[in-house]
Amino acid sequence: MPTSAIPRTAVSPVHGRLALVGIGVAVVIAAELHLRLSTQVSPVWQTLSEYVYGRLGHRSAAPLFGAMCLALALGSLALLAGLVRARRSPAVVVLLGVWCAGLTVCATVPVDPDGQARTFDGQLHNVAALTAFLALPTAALLLTRRGQSTCPWEQRRTATRCLAVGSFASVAVVLGGFVLTLLTGPTQQEVTLGLFERLLFTVDLALLLTMVRPLLAVSRKA
Repeated sequence: MPTSAIPRTAVSPVHGRLALVGIGVAVVIAAELHLRLSTQVSPVWQTLSEYVYGRLGHRSAAPLFGAMCLALALGSLALLAGLVRARRSPAVVVLLGVWCAGLTVCATVPVDPDGQARTFDGQLHNVAALTAFLALPTAALLLTRRGQSTCPWEQRRTATRCLAVGSFASVAVVLGGFVLTLLTGPTQQEVTLGLFERLLFTVDLALLLTMVRPLLAVSRKA
């Protein structure tokens, strides 16, 4: 058997279904945050992380934001387990683990409030988010390297790599806008960080779904 071949028994549909559940829960929570806090957090100018300072009646929205990040992390962890079972590259597994860890930090360590002094926790949140958003598309690119014609992910190589490039481009815009805001101040903010971050979030969700799909497709063929 070629070294790149994967027995169908090694591709676990259970991990794929668990990944879909986690991603689905995260999408539902994200939609709820956007709908219920539309008057408190601008989806154009403010980042997703700033939902932690929103109010749902007399309660903070921070637990709901944390639940969204953790649901996405758990769904990604299920994908990671599926990749381990399918004997994918250790580098892919490590990078996806970094993505999961970054989401966990974002869920538990709040970002600094807009306009206030930078703190260690806030900087940790920012670094964890940036690291996670760089790790995921890198993992996707490594997962779909050429020379693995029998790999289930090869069939979706073009879509996966296009989404990965789109993710990198969105990260560059968000990071550039963030640096520009630090230099000029929030009152001179010209880049719509919130809008581009939501674009990045959407692209990464699509990227995760593209990475999950082969786990389910192979099980249906079997």
